[in-house]
Amino acid sequence: MHTNRPAVSFLIVSSLLLLPSVFVLAQPAPTQGVRAHTIVFVCEHGSAKSIIAAAHFNDLAARNGLLYRAIARGVHPDKEIPPYVKSALAAEGLNIRAWQPKLLGEDDALRSDRLITLGCALPTLKAFAAHKLQDWNIPSPSENYKNASRAIAERVALLVKELAGK
Repeated sequence: MHTNRPAVSFLIVSSLLLLPSVFVLAQPAPTQGVRAHTIVFVCEHGSAKSIIAAAHFNDLAARNGLLYRAIARGVHPDKEIPPYVKSALAAEGLNIRAWQPKLLGEDDALRSDRLITLGCALPTLKAFAAHKLQDWNIPSPSENYKNASRAIAERVALLVKELAGK
């Protein structure tokens, strides 16, 4: 069998030159410039109502492909999330293991697309915009977790529907 050495050499060299182009085409499309919108849930201690709301919201927003994410904040944050909240959310398939109660800051209010309070009064914030504010009257999870979680999940579902334009 006779092979044409110059033709084989050309094929090898051209294949090597095309590899970087193929590699670039195989990369995921850049998401530069895409910004997730932020919903801030705020409760008194940042360890129950706002955590439950943010966990449900993030799960539902992700399942609906929304470019929104939620964070939980407190006006007077506890040191940790109560075990009953962690275990109940885990039983619902919602992972909050790495979450910690955090103080609501002016930066949170400034960057938020929506600021939702869950039975607490907000401190005076310079960056606060009244048009972003909603207040949800939710029962206490420490008194009846199921009722509180259900009420929060229903409100979150309505919010996700609204944000999705449905």
